[in-house]
Amino acid sequence: MEAAPRQLTRPVLGGIALLALLYGGAHLLWYWGTPLGQSAVLDERENLQLAAQITTGTLPPEPFYRAMGYPLFLAGLRATGLLTDDAPQAATAAGLLLHVLTTVLIARLAQRWFASGRAGFAAGLLHGLNPVLIHEATQVLDGTLANLFFLAGLLLLPSPDDPAPRRKATWLSLMWTAAALVRPQLLLGWLALPLLWLLANGPLRQWRAQLRPLLIAMTAGGLLWLAQGVWSWRVGGEFRLLPWQGTYNLWAANKPGASGRYYAQMKPREGPAPAVQENPARADSVALYRQATGDHGPLRIDALNRYWHQRLLDETRAHPAAWLKLQIRKSAYLVNNAEQYNNKTYSFHQARSPWLHPNPLGWGALLLAGALGLIALGRRHRPLCGAVLAAGGVVAAGILLTYASGRFRLPLAALLCALAGGALAGPREWWSENFRGRLALVARLLGLGVLTFPGWFGAADQSTYVQDHLLIATAAERTGDDRITWDEARAARALQPGHPHALRLGLTSFFNQLLSGPPPAAADETAWLSIARQLIASSAAPADDRHAVLLALALWRAHDPGGVNLWRQRWAASNDPEALAALCLAGSANAEETPRLLALPMPAEPGSFLLLAKSRLAPEQLERWTRGRHNAAWPTALSQAAENIFPVAR
Repeated sequence: MEAAPRQLTRPVLGGIALLALLYGGAHLLWYWGTPLGQSAVLDERENLQLAAQITTGTLPPEPFYRAMGYPLFLAGLRATGLLTDDAPQAATAAGLLLHVLTTVLIARLAQRWFASGRAGFAAGLLHGLNPVLIHEATQVLDGTLANLFFLAGLLLLPSPDDPAPRRKATWLSLMWTAAALVRPQLLLGWLALPLLWLLANGPLRQWRAQLRPLLIAMTAGGLLWLAQGVWSWRVGGEFRLLPWQGTYNLWAANKPGASGRYYAQMKPREGPAPAVQENPARADSVALYRQATGDHGPLRIDALNRYWHQRLLDETRAHPAAWLKLQIRKSAYLVNNAEQYNNKTYSFHQARSPWLHPNPLGWGALLLAGALGLIALGRRHRPLCGAVLAAGGVVAAGILLTYASGRFRLPLAALLCALAGGALAGPREWWSENFRGRLALVARLLGLGVLTFPGWFGAADQSTYVQDHLLIATAAERTGDDRITWDEARAARALQPGHPHALRLGLTSFFNQLLSGPPPAAADETAWLSIARQLIASSAAPADDRHAVLLALALWRAHDPGGVNLWRQRWAASNDPEALAALCLAGSANAEETPRLLALPMPAEPGSFLLLAKSRLAPEQLERWTRGRHNAAWPTALSQAAENIFPVAR
C-alpha cells in the first residue's frame, strides 16, 4: 500500500483555504442581510466603540476594563478606512479571513504532527467547514483572532520530525502572549509555556540546555506585557498588565447559585437602549459593590477588586461542596456537544442560517475523533503528545475558572480538528491489534459519548432563546426594520410573557408601522393594545414622554377613554407638547389648547405627534417650514401618517 504523502502541496493547501472562504463567505453574505449582520449588539458593539475611541484618541481616561488586543486590531482596520462608524461588515469579513488563516495553520499543524499530508487535508477540512467556528468568526468578537495566535504558537512546539531550533521558543512566547492580550483566559497557557516546551523536548537530560532559551522567550513575552501596562498607564494613569474585569467575573462565575454556563446580568437595564454600549458586567460590579459597601465616592478599582476577591474566597471556604459541584457542572458543559450561550445561542442562530443549518459537524464528533488522534500522536511521539495534552488542559483550566460558554472553548475545538485529522488519516495509528485493546478503546469512546451527547445539567437548555429574539429585535430597530422588530419581540413575549424589553420593543415597532403605513393587521393591533395594558399595569411602564403618549394612543385606538385621560394627565402635569398634540389629533383638545399647539415651534423628530398635528391643523405652516429642508413630498407623507394613526372617521 502506498504511504500517504508527508507534505501538502501548495495547490491542495490553497484549495482547502478556498473551500473555507467560499463556504464561510456564503454564510456571511446571508448574514449581512440580517439585522444582526447590519447592526452590532452587546460585546460586538462595545468592541467597535473601543476601536473608534482608539483611532480617534478618545479612550476614557481610566484603566482598561477589558482586553484591548481585539479592539486594537479593529482600530487597525479603521485606520485603513475599511471599518467605518458602527457598521460591522468589514469586521465580520476580517473575521472570515482570520478563519481561513487558522484553517491553513490547522492543516499545517496536523501535517507536522502526524507526518502526513492526508492528516493535514482532513484537519483543514474539519476546521475550514466547521459551522461553529464559522459562526464565531463572523461575529465582531475576539475568539478567532486569539485562536490564530494560539495555533501559531502550537505550530512552533517541537515535533517528531522537527526538534525545533531554540529561537522558536521566543516566537512561541510572543504568539501566546498576543493570544492572552486578546483573550486573557489564555494567560495560563503563556505561564505554562516553559513546562509545555520542556515536555515536548522529551527526556529530562535535554531540559537543562533549554533553560536559557526559555528565559529569553519569557522575557520577550514579558516585554509585550510591559507594553500593555505602559499603554494602560498612558491612557488611565495606572500601570496594569491585565484588564480589571477579571476579579468580578471570577466571583460571578463561581458564586453560590451561578449557572457555570454564562454571565447573567444582576441589574437589568431600564428604559431604552443607551447610545453607547455599556458592559453589563461592569455596571453590575460597580453597582453591587457600592450597594454592599456604601462606598459612593470616586471608583477605586483596587478596592473593588479586593472586595470581590475576598467574597470569592469567603464563599468558597464556607461552602466547598457547593463550589465543587459547580466545577463538576462546568466540566460537564465544557465537554458537552451543546454550545453554551454567550450573548448568542449557537443552536438558535445555526437553525436560521441556510448554510450552517444542514452541517452536522460539531463538538461531540470532534471530541471522539480527537481522542483517537491523541492516541495516534502518543504512539508516534509521546513527549509531543504530553505537551499537546497539557496545552489542552491548561486552556480548559482557564475556561473553567469562569464560564464554560461555547465561544470560550474555540481553542480546544481547533486543537481537536488537528488531532481528528490525524485519526482520519491513519486508523492503523490508533487501532489496537489485540481484542482486549480494541475493547478498551471502544469502552473509552462510549464513555466520551455518554459525557458529550446527553444534555447533562440542562446543557442543551433553550431558555436563552428569548435573549436571541430580543437581540434580533434590537438590531432590527436600529436598522429601521419595524416588521422584524415586531415579529421578534412577539416571539420573545411568547417565550417569556411580560418581558419588559420585549414589551417596549413591541410598543414602539407597531407605532412605527402605523407611521409608515399601510395599517397593520387587526390581530397585531389587538396584541399592541395588550402590550400597552401590560406596561401600564406593571412597574416596567416607560416613564419618558414618547412612550407614555404611545401607551395612551393604543388605548384611544381601542375606544378606551383611558387614552384621552392619560394624555390629559400628562398635559396638565408637565405641559408635555406630545400629549397636547395627541389630544388635538384625537379631537379632544379644548378651544384654547389648539392655538397653543399651533404656536409651538416645529420639532425635529419626523414621527413627532406635534409634527403630525401641524400637518393636519396647519398644513400651510408645515409647508413653509419644510421648504428647503426636506423633500417636497414630505408634508403629504406626514398627512397620510396622521390619517393612519389618528383617523378622522373612527
